[in-house]
Amino acid sequence: MKLRIKYFAVGFVLFLGIVVTMSACSIGTLEKADVISLFQDNLTTFLQVAESGDFLALESIRGVESVYKSENYVDISCGGAGMGASTHYYGIFYSIEDDLCAIDVAGPRNELTAFENGYLYQQTDGDNRYYVESLGNHYFYYEAHF
Repeated sequence: MKLRIKYFAVGFVLFLGIVVTMSACSIGTLEKADVISLFQDNLTTFLQVAESGDFLALESIRGVESVYKSENYVDISCGGAGMGASTHYYGIFYSIEDDLCAIDVAGPRNELTAFENGYLYQQTDGDNRYYVESLGNHYFYYEAHF
């Protein structure tokens, strides 16, 4: 009997640890309005880094998780959550050429259709979805769902 209680207690503690870890991983800027507010509240900084080319300075902004600079775009990740088929990514990207498709996060965007204030790609035979919206000044809000 005591052994069962002990195993139950250990299992319960492990369960709580998993719940707390998953909650901690999903805390952050994971809503469209929050990401857009992050951009608007820090617009001066976003414009300055675009002018200087030093996008890594954005990593000091609360809500920015990482910055990845490629040849064609800069990905400013604001978070993501989920596992496997329930994964979601949110962020901002910069494209000097104002290319909606500069960042490759959710499949072919030759099928983008007007949706809300931006454009949406919805995989016809699956659950992949990509939304992009211009924020101005060569910056775009994006979200990708897999």
